[in-house]
Amino acid sequence: MPRASVTEPLPAQSTVLLYTDGLIGRHGAPLDRSLTHLRQHAAALARETPDTFCDVLLTGLAPDNTDDVALLALRLAPAGPLSTRQSQT
Repeated sequence: MPRASVTEPLPAQSTVLLYTDGLIGRHGAPLDRSLTHLRQHAAALARETPDTFCDVLLTGLAPDNTDDVALLALRLAPAGPLSTRQSQT
């Protein structure tokens, strides 16, 4: 079946978070409440390094969860000339 494709540009220094359901899934809890909780935690950690961002999300959202959890955070580069960013790496 055909599928629609959409592209959405992200601002510089945005964080893209990929995660399994073990991060937010709670027996008996509505999914929308769990997603709201994740959004609130992620927004509060937006200025942290990706390592700290992931560590705090894991300890805050899945401290005693028995389900497996995997997450991946990607932070986009700051805005600025490409040559400046490349010379800093």
